Amino acid sequence: MARKTKAEAEATREQILDAAEQMFFQYGVSRTTLEKIAVAAGVTRGAIYWHFDNKSALFSAMLDRIRLPFQQMLGQLDSEQQADPLAQLRDFLIQSLILITSSERHFRVLSIVFLRCEYIDELNPAVSRQEELDKTANDIISRALQRARAAGTLQAGVEPDQAACAIHAYLGGLIRKYLLKPDFCDLQQAAAYIDLMLNGIKKPV
Repeated sequence: MARKTKAEAEATREQILDAAEQMFFQYGVSRTTLEKIAVAAGVTRGAIYWHFDNKSALFSAMLDRIRLPFQQMLGQLDSEQQADPLAQLRDFLIQSLILITSSERHFRVLSIVFLRCEYIDELNPAVSRQEELDKTANDIISRALQRARAAGTLQAGVEPDQAACAIHAYLGGLIRKYLLKPDFCDLQQAAAYIDLMLNGIKKPV
């Protein structure tokens, strides 16, 4: 049997990831077997093992497909420091929420992570990587708030590390509520939600 070209192998890998995303979303992570994913993808289990060591590696690769845009936005927030750090942070937070409403993939994968995933030992590597990304995001938001404090735009007494943690939790709560009931918490109104939160720490003009 002829070896697949690099492009064909990559296409098969994406086909498997697409199927995994659909199966995890439909059945949940614990109830989705590699056999189910293979059938949905129209490949053999051997083909899955050619690309992924186990279900954890497959799950992690699925997450990577939505992490990259967020990581790029985080990098921009941290590196392209602007004159108004709070305005820059506001834009980042709004874009992060809007991304979920504009991408079916982000909606499905985040639904899997928030609502259809048991964080058991099998998924520990993927969970650890997500925790690292969460910490990185928290640190970058804290640095943006430190710049805002230096610029004199934070209210007196606002501690950047604590505020960053609160912002992170607020964002996570909005996302979870949207994934559960999109009509109840419409993230198309992201700017209003973010302004409501930031007005609590912003120094009055």
